[in-house]
Amino acid sequence: MDLVIVNKQKHVHYILPIIIFFSTIILSYAKIQETALPFLLPLFIVSFYSGYLYLTCFLTAIIGISIINQDTFTIVVIITLLLTIYLLNFTHLLKTKYISFIMTAILIPFFYANHYNILQTTVLVMLTLFNCYLDQEIIPLIIHQNKNVLNIKRLQALIVVVCTLFISFIPFNTTYTMIFLRYFLLISIYYLSIEKVMPIILYLSILLMLIAPSLKDDVLSLILPMSFFFMMQPKNKYLFMSIFLLSHITLPFFINYNYFYYAFVILVPVFLFMISPQFKNKKIKINPEFIEISYQEQLKSKADAFASLFHQLTEVFKEENQETHLSEYVGYVYEDVCHHCSSKKYCFYSQEGMSRLGKLISKGIQKDLEVDDYNYIYQHCLKPDDYLKSLKNHQKGYFKMLKVNHAHDHLKKDLFQEFSIMGHVFQNFSKKIDEQDNEKKILEHLKAYHFEVYYLKKIKKDYENYMLEIGIEDIDEKTVTEELIPILENYLNESLDLVSIKKQHLQIGYTSILLKHELKYTLQLAKKQYALDQQCGDSILTFGLDEHHYVALSDGMGQGYIAYKESKLTLDVLSQLLKNGIQLRDTLNTLNTLLKIKNQGDMYTTLDLFDFNLMNSRLKVIKYGAYESYLIRNHQIDVLHSHSLPVGMASTMKMVSYDMKIKENDILILTSDGVGEHFFDLLKKYQEEIEKMSVYEIVSFLFQKSFQKKDLDDMSIIVIKVVNRN
Repeated sequence: MDLVIVNKQKHVHYILPIIIFFSTIILSYAKIQETALPFLLPLFIVSFYSGYLYLTCFLTAIIGISIINQDTFTIVVIITLLLTIYLLNFTHLLKTKYISFIMTAILIPFFYANHYNILQTTVLVMLTLFNCYLDQEIIPLIIHQNKNVLNIKRLQALIVVVCTLFISFIPFNTTYTMIFLRYFLLISIYYLSIEKVMPIILYLSILLMLIAPSLKDDVLSLILPMSFFFMMQPKNKYLFMSIFLLSHITLPFFINYNYFYYAFVILVPVFLFMISPQFKNKKIKINPEFIEISYQEQLKSKADAFASLFHQLTEVFKEENQETHLSEYVGYVYEDVCHHCSSKKYCFYSQEGMSRLGKLISKGIQKDLEVDDYNYIYQHCLKPDDYLKSLKNHQKGYFKMLKVNHAHDHLKKDLFQEFSIMGHVFQNFSKKIDEQDNEKKILEHLKAYHFEVYYLKKIKKDYENYMLEIGIEDIDEKTVTEELIPILENYLNESLDLVSIKKQHLQIGYTSILLKHELKYTLQLAKKQYALDQQCGDSILTFGLDEHHYVALSDGMGQGYIAYKESKLTLDVLSQLLKNGIQLRDTLNTLNTLLKIKNQGDMYTTLDLFDFNLMNSRLKVIKYGAYESYLIRNHQIDVLHSHSLPVGMASTMKMVSYDMKIKENDILILTSDGVGEHFFDLLKKYQEEIEKMSVYEIVSFLFQKSFQKKDLDDMSIIVIKVVNRN
């Protein structure tokens, strides 16, 4: 299966093997200690990973050039390595991640047999291993032949490979080699930066010294002038060249300066650079990683601090509610009536305990006395009128305090809930910051499912779309489509499409998989309202936030401006909480509590909330006391009912939602109760016509039909259609 761009690939498909062929021939002349293996072996690995055609081109070139140069040592080493790989594969001992180590390890006995000393062998082996890992960065570019897989690390590796090809011409002509090397490095610095290119220059300088130690002055003349760009790197092409030319003033102090030679190797690259076409003075756009760890840590620390603060406030409101002490009011009556009474010892302090008169004080404060109680008081109390009068007065105070304490407890409970919610909000926000979906976490997730992941790259195209490039050992196309992609979609909560899958020859090496995430759908929306008074009591709000698109309808209690004010407040608070990163469940609980505190249960509003997630093509429908909504799909009409009370009516809200996958041509209709009970019959009657209309035609048609039969009330209709983005 090959899904990579067909038109361009046919052209590139034959060019790349030819490039491998000629690169092999050129690199065979880049010799260190009389061998080119540190450069040929990495190219052999690249060819091996890329497929049979590339490997054939490499082997053809290496055999041909070895015969011409009578270099039996190189051809014997390459054939030995090739046979070793096939033998390890046949015995199922080969792991692609260890190929570079295996190949460089096999070189050691060959170098020893060819009379290389320990130092020479160590340098050659280490250089070969480094080049192997460096050249592996360009393998995905060859496999996928897609510019979207290019990143800064791969571009740097590509620059090193090209410069190494230039260095290979040193045995033929040093002057022209240095000219083209300077020219290419100047281009790289201008369009990238000196910070990204200087490590390449230093590495190339080491190679130059190893290939030709006599080039010490040429190496210094390369490094020193280009180091000046650390101080200033202008965007203007002419100023850039002026600084480069002026930087050579210092060279005579460090090298044996041949004015004619250096004037030639410096001015010619400058001339070539000046006549080169300029890409609108813009740097090459590489997909950078915009993850600022320090900023995230600071943000996480602040979120944790706020979470801790709100949890502390929550603990304050967890304290026991204040009680209204009955004994306190009994004491008031005693002080008013009984304290100076001659019979108080009989009523309160007798050996039999408190008399009935004393107990009736407690009863009379809590509730009204019965007829028998009144008769007993008049028969046994010395001051019955004062007794009853004091009891009545303090009963009022007791009931008033009960009411105050009840209101206080109710407010305390609401504030406890609010602070608790805010604490959880900041805690969840901190957790969300800490759980950014980066390459490392995705890689660990796949390894947990026992996938042998060779490498993984997440390449962002823009905020919404990205490519995911994965190299996995021992995997087939069926496993990719039926297991790998569903696992990733479930973890990322996003849809993924397969762009290409490249299987290497004889199942050697990893399978290279390229996935992409792009938004499939977009929404078309139309709305229409009717106001019974001057102001419609229904409010409508639509807004986008990251991958979500929210459509909300709220119907205020009653009609006119008061109803509109309540419904608008509901949607304004809803949008502000969501836009500030508060989760949907916490947002709804906060909204309900705020409205309940504000209106003390006297006013409430309905809420219809449609949460479209365009990343994973899903819809969440939440309804609180709202009129029924409708989904038209595949020539059927589904009714979405409300199973919860309106917002602001109850102390707690249970979030009940419909969760569904959206599909192309879905039509969703939100209405307020003003459309009347006949609305569903109207939809069934005109369903075929509605499915053929645009959203604007649908909303106008339904509004006109509903208005003809509707009762006198505010009316709102919203129509949403899901369409393919393409």
